[in-house]
Amino acid sequence: MLPMRTLLIEGGSHLKGTYPIQGNKNAALPVLAATLLARRAVCLLNVPRIWDVESMLSLLRSLGASADWQGDALWIDPSRFQCAALPPERVEQLRGAILLTAPLAARADSMESGFPGGCPIGARTFERHWEVFRAAGFQVEDDRRRFRIQRQTRILHPEVYLGEASVTATENALILFSALDGGTIYNAAREPHVRALGEFLMLLGAQIEHHPTALKIRRGVAPPDREITFEIQPDFVDAGTLAIAAGVTGGQVTLTKVCRQDLIGIEHTLKQYGVQWDWQDEGCVNIKASEITNPSRVVIGLWPSFPTDLSSLAIVLSTQGSGSTLVHDWMYESRMFFVDKLVRMGARIILCDPHRVVVQGPTALRATTLESPDIRAGMALIVAGLVARGQTRIEHAEVVFRGYERIVERLGVLGASIREQ
Repeated sequence: MLPMRTLLIEGGSHLKGTYPIQGNKNAALPVLAATLLARRAVCLLNVPRIWDVESMLSLLRSLGASADWQGDALWIDPSRFQCAALPPERVEQLRGAILLTAPLAARADSMESGFPGGCPIGARTFERHWEVFRAAGFQVEDDRRRFRIQRQTRILHPEVYLGEASVTATENALILFSALDGGTIYNAAREPHVRALGEFLMLLGAQIEHHPTALKIRRGVAPPDREITFEIQPDFVDAGTLAIAAGVTGGQVTLTKVCRQDLIGIEHTLKQYGVQWDWQDEGCVNIKASEITNPSRVVIGLWPSFPTDLSSLAIVLSTQGSGSTLVHDWMYESRMFFVDKLVRMGARIILCDPHRVVVQGPTALRATTLESPDIRAGMALIVAGLVARGQTRIEHAEVVFRGYERIVERLGVLGASIREQ
């Protein structure tokens, strides 16, 4: 279990200053899993030091790999990898543990584990993952408590059509097919972190082609007998979070270490609210907003649309904008179930159904005591606390540290009055 943490926030500060964007959590986890396909040590740069990463490192160590921080670099050496049971207490805490199924099944022909946990934002079944393994000739047994994957036959260049463009299922397929010397993924996810995993696998010798309807792994990995260095790209969710925080506080923040291409959908949506983006170059942008006006609706979508991981923050932004807006997140049926906490702060929000809310603004939020249900909702409550009158107390804030690196310190540099109790 994560140690409990409580945050105290004094509202009313205008965020100002420079904020370097952390490495992408959702890129780091699949790359860490894929290091098990390497022969020699791998040096990873710009890996965020967050609890989800530490949980994945613990799982890698349980499999015989070494994982050590040397300054800002993370060294993974999988040369002593051995197939072993994954520690259930770590698997239960990390949704990303499902990404270890591909390298384990590929290298050992079978694996068994309990189901990964993670944030309670919806059902999020594993059926898309099982489609991948069955297409590659594996049998999957799933009794809803544990699952077992075992090779039944060898299929040359397997093909799979994903019933939905699942990011983690696409990543599992990329790792598995690269380990099995090829395959084709139809209806694959195209998020930046999927692209990053493909780039890392190509460093290991895989040949991957991007087609309009598919990802084709023409050749599997042939790991070079040398050390490999790979840098994790900036986290566009971290960038979107701070852009929204700057907007709701009427601040002015310069985001550095960003990738402009990864922010296309976020920038487009936030501009509709009146958040201004002034790009200095491809890796640096000034964010400010003097007046927020709500668009008629914000609809979450697949890449490059506005991402689901920012839907909670979009709701907070809408509480400070003039007019009403509909926020629709069709992906997860529990994503909206934190809005009662914003209502307790004085927000005017109607929960239409598990996927849609209507927000009427602007509202002067008032401080109160809240509980953080998941990473993104927890961060949304922190941002709400930045604009609320008085002191907001956020309990169970430890979940936020699963996805955001040193968030108290980094917001404090921008002038936020936030501290751990």
